[in-house]
Amino acid sequence: MSDFNFEYNPPPILDHFMQSDALVRAVRGPVGSAKSTAMAMEMLRRACQQEPGADGIRRSRGVIIRNTLQQLKTTCLVTIQQLLRPIVRFKVSDQTIQVRFNDVEADWLLLPLDTPDNIDRLLSLELTYAWISEFREINPEILESLLGRLGRFPSKAVGGPTWHGVMMETNSFTQDSGWYEKLELNLPKNYDYFIQPGAFDPKAENRENLPDGYYENLMEANTDEWVEQYIHNLIGPSLSGQAVFRNSFVTNFHVAEGQLLPVPGHPLIVGMDFARHPAAIIGQIDHRGRLLIFKELEQENCGVERFVTEFLSPALSEARFASNPVYIVGDPSGIAKSQIGEESTFGAVRRLGYIAYPASTNNIDPRLRAVEKFLIQSRGPEPAFLIDPEGCPLLIRALQYEYKYKIKKNGQLEDKPNKIRPWADLCDALQYLCLGTAQNIRGRMMRSRRSFEETPPASVAGWT
Repeated sequence: MSDFNFEYNPPPILDHFMQSDALVRAVRGPVGSAKSTAMAMEMLRRACQQEPGADGIRRSRGVIIRNTLQQLKTTCLVTIQQLLRPIVRFKVSDQTIQVRFNDVEADWLLLPLDTPDNIDRLLSLELTYAWISEFREINPEILESLLGRLGRFPSKAVGGPTWHGVMMETNSFTQDSGWYEKLELNLPKNYDYFIQPGAFDPKAENRENLPDGYYENLMEANTDEWVEQYIHNLIGPSLSGQAVFRNSFVTNFHVAEGQLLPVPGHPLIVGMDFARHPAAIIGQIDHRGRLLIFKELEQENCGVERFVTEFLSPALSEARFASNPVYIVGDPSGIAKSQIGEESTFGAVRRLGYIAYPASTNNIDPRLRAVEKFLIQSRGPEPAFLIDPEGCPLLIRALQYEYKYKIKKNGQLEDKPNKIRPWADLCDALQYLCLGTAQNIRGRMMRSRRSFEETPPASVAGWT
């Protein structure tokens, strides 16, 4: 067929996905967010971009992968036939979609991975590209093996492929998934990973093409855990622990839509956790009593003096913070003097030009309550706690699911959150910041620049 025309305008995140030329591209999104449509159109687009051979034909070969053939036929095949019916033909005998129009000849094999024979077959193919559907269901090791089969058709002798790689889509997975480790924690340099907004986010994608009440009906029919994962597109909790703030931190409520700006002249509060893996959270109580969280900082195996000089001070030099005085509230253990010298951690911070106070307590319970107080309150219709998504991506993940109580062998939760960095370090810094929002601190900051070694910490009662 030579007169086939199709106009496709992907939503923003999927548009960014299609513009990427990374070897591996993955997108995670809620149900109904048009992920499969984007994959089908990207397969077609890449087929059209293939440079023609000597005979003028643009040849490519792809594979579409999912757990079972039934899943492939009821999802991927249906999507492709609905979108591209005039130019595709499905050969049942070899489970292949043939794409034929103009000078394009592409073959897309449907290949389930439910048997060892099919896995062996996959690892013997000569391919241009691949689409892995619902990749959370596939072992990440399969992808690593698949990469060796790509870029082998057309052969280099006749020009080779113009582009080769893997495109993948899925609904959200859990922290126990191998994909969580690969994509969320240790993303390889030749991967691009995209996350669509949740279905009720103002920037949600494809809602205009869904029936009225689509997500509301799904919410009625499923558990809260299912809704979090499949509709709000949040990483599911690990079976090895429970998120500390799972009942109080609500991503769609507490995370701002864009960069937050401080109120000019109002003090900035920096919560700091010390030791060899320092962390800092920069925030402010605004004129409406909201706690705004602007930026996170964390370093591994770094002294406090270097951390302040090389990381905290440059961050506070940003133009948006130029008119704001600063005070630091940190781990009370920092008042102790070094066994080698006479200077304490707070003394070093003060020497570097900052007004700094020890938090009222290092006890975990009041620290957690100080954070919870802001999370559960509101200021009119708005949250009392608002966090900058650009400045605090790790802190957001920590509040969502990374900062958690470990489960004991008897099935009960530990009394204290698990100390895994950087999540615990960032949350500790946030706790000190929240303790430091007491009203009397601002007055003390303006009146005095005395050393901590001469000023005893305020009573716990004064920080609530």
